[in-house]
Amino acid sequence: MIRVKLQDSIERGYLRSIDLFAGCGGMSLGFHRAGFKCVSALEIDENARNSHVTNFKKLAAPEDYRAYDDITKVSPNDAVAHLRSHNKMDECVDIIIGGPPCQAFSRLGRARLWELNGAKHSHANDDRATMYQYYLEYVARLKPIAFVMENVREIGKFVGRNIAEEFALSAEDLGYSVRYTLLNSVWFGVPQLRERAFIIGIHKDLSVTPQFPTISHKYTLPVGYSTARAGLGKIEFLPPHDHYIDHLEYCNKTYKAVTAKNAFADLPPIFYHLDGRIGKGIPRSPNEMSEYLKIRNDYTDEMRNWPDFESNGNGFSGHVIRYTPRDYEIFRRMPHGGMYPEAIDTAMKIFHEKLALASRETGRTIREGTNEWLAIYKSCVPPYPTNKYPNKFRKMWPDHPARTLPAHLGKDSYSHIHFDSEQARCISLREAARLQSFPDSFRFCGSMNPALKQIGNAVPPLLAYAVAKKLRETISNAKMNH
Repeated sequence: MIRVKLQDSIERGYLRSIDLFAGCGGMSLGFHRAGFKCVSALEIDENARNSHVTNFKKLAAPEDYRAYDDITKVSPNDAVAHLRSHNKMDECVDIIIGGPPCQAFSRLGRARLWELNGAKHSHANDDRATMYQYYLEYVARLKPIAFVMENVREIGKFVGRNIAEEFALSAEDLGYSVRYTLLNSVWFGVPQLRERAFIIGIHKDLSVTPQFPTISHKYTLPVGYSTARAGLGKIEFLPPHDHYIDHLEYCNKTYKAVTAKNAFADLPPIFYHLDGRIGKGIPRSPNEMSEYLKIRNDYTDEMRNWPDFESNGNGFSGHVIRYTPRDYEIFRRMPHGGMYPEAIDTAMKIFHEKLALASRETGRTIREGTNEWLAIYKSCVPPYPTNKYPNKFRKMWPDHPARTLPAHLGKDSYSHIHFDSEQARCISLREAARLQSFPDSFRFCGSMNPALKQIGNAVPPLLAYAVAKKLRETISNAKMNH
C-alpha cells in the first residue's frame, strides 16, 4: 500500500499532507514549497487556524482542504472525511507533519506552569505534555508514507524521560524507521538562532532511513545552544537515545549566516512613534501597506518572491509596532546585545538625569520616596524584577542573526529591540515575520498581538522547507531504487 501511495503521489505531482497542531502554517508553508500540499489542518487557536485557512485553502484543489480545531475532538477519520469520496481512510494522506504544544517541555513554559500552579514540577501534570499521543494515533490510523514531528529540545529531557525516544519506539512499532536530531534554523538561511528537535519517520516498506538536510549556512553558535556542540559526540537527550543522530553535515558550498540587518534591509525605518503625538490607545492596523526601500539582497528577494506568495512589487503589510514611550530612551542608549540588567542600568541613569533636571527647575531637592520622586522614577524605570528573566529585554546586534523569537512576543516585544538606536523601538510585526522567514505576502489573521504570538509559535518556513526537501528526496530515491 505504501508504494502504491508513493506512486499515486508521483502521478498526481504532489504529496498530500495533514498538519497537526498547525499554528498559522510555518510547517505547511515549507512543505508546500517542497512539493507537498496541505489537505487538512488541525489547530485549536482560532486566529492561527484562520491564518492557515487564509493562506492554504487557495493553494489546494477545490474541496481538497479543510481546517479543524481541537484535535482531542476530531478523529483521524473526521479529519480526512472530505477526501473520502474516492479514497479509503488510509489512502487519503501521504505525509503527517506538525508540532505538539511545547509549553510543558520548554524551560520558559515550565517556569510559568510552576508559577501558576504553585508547585515545582507541575509541568509533569500538564495535559499538553501528552498531546503527542494524538499525533501517534493519527499515524496509526492514516498510515502515511512518512511523518515529521517538531518540538523544543527539552522534549529529550522531560521529568527524567526522553519523550523523543519514547515517540520513536512507538512509531517503530507502527512500522516506521525513525530518527531524530536537533537542527538550528540559522543553518538553513533563517536570520534567527532557533533550535528545535525533529523526529522523522519513513515507513519500513520503503527500506530507507530518514535523513536530515545538509547545513547551507555557517555560523559560530554562542554558548547555551545545544546545537553549538553538534558533531562532537555529546548527546543532548537522556538515555535511551538509540534513534538520535548527532547531525553536523555541511553542503559542499556554504554561505554566511543571514543577519538581522540583511533581513530588514528593504524595510523602511519607523520614527512616527517618537514625535509625541502617537501613543498607546492609537489603533494600528496590521493590514496597512508600506513601500519597500530600494535596497535589496538575496534574503529580501526570497521574502518577496516566495513561490505562490510573491509580493510582485506591490509593497507589504504589517510594519506596525507597539507604543512604549517610557522605554524609547532606554532602547536608544542600550548597547547592542544588552539585556534586562543593562536596560535597568540605562533606565537608572536616565532617572537620575531627570531627577537632577527637575531639582534644578524647581530649585529644591526632590526627596526619595515622595510622590514627585516616585512619579519621575516610574516614568523612566521598568517595573519588572531583575532576578527572574534577564533576557526579558534584548537589543539585537545588526551583524548577527537574532536570538529565538518566543511566543511571548504576542504580549510584549522587549526580547527583540531593534538594533537601530535612532529608531528606538521594538521590532515590527513584519520584521518579526522576516526573522522567522515568513514571506511578505503571508497573511496573519487577528490584531497585532495574536499575529505576533502566531509568529513566535511557528516553525520557520525555511527550516521546514529544508527538512521537507530532504524528505522528498529520500522517499523519491526509495521509489527509484525499487
